Amino acid sequence: MCFVYRAIIYLNTIPARLKGMTIGRGSALGPGYDFLFVKLNKITLKDNVLIGRNAWIESITNDATIIIGNNSNIGRFVTISCASNITIGKNCLISFNVTILDHDHNFNDLDIFTSGITKGAQIVIDDGCFIGAHSFILKGVHLGKNCVVGANSVVTKSFPENSIIAGNPAEFIKHREFK
Repeated sequence: MCFVYRAIIYLNTIPARLKGMTIGRGSALGPGYDFLFVKLNKITLKDNVLIGRNAWIESITNDATIIIGNNSNIGRFVTISCASNITIGKNCLISFNVTILDHDHNFNDLDIFTSGITKGAQIVIDDGCFIGAHSFILKGVHLGKNCVVGANSVVTKSFPENSIIAGNPAEFIKHREFK
C-alpha cells in the first residue's frame, strides 16, 4: 500500500515538475493545485513539504523565487504569489486560507485590468513559525524564528523571533516563553 500511495503522490506532482518546480524527497502537492495558467519555475519545495489541496502557488515574474523549507506544512486553499522572493523556513505550519503576497496591484493606470503589479519586496518567514487561518502576510515582512500569527491577522511589518502577534494590522502581543 505504501508504494501505491507514493506513486499517486508522484503522479500528482508531474505537471508541476514539468513546469519547473523542484520537489524534494517526501514532498507532496494536494489535489486541485493550479498548474495550467501559472509559472512554477524557481519554486522549490525542500524535503517532506506538504501542500494542501487547492493551493495556489505562483512566481509571477521571471526573477521570482519561492523556497519552502524542510518539514513545512502549507494548508488548504493557501495563496502564495511572488514577484520577488518568498522564503518559508523549516518546520513551519501555515494554516488554511492564508495569503502571502510580496507585491500589490498598481493603481496608477485608469484601466485597473491592465495596470499590473508593483515591484515585489522580499518576505521571509523563519524556521518554526505558525501562521493562523485566514491571515495575510504582505510585502517586505520578516518574521523571526518561532513566531505565532493569530488567525485573521494582517501582517504589514516585521517582528522578531518568538513573537506572538495578532490583529488588523497585526501588533505584538507578547513573547513566547519556552519551559
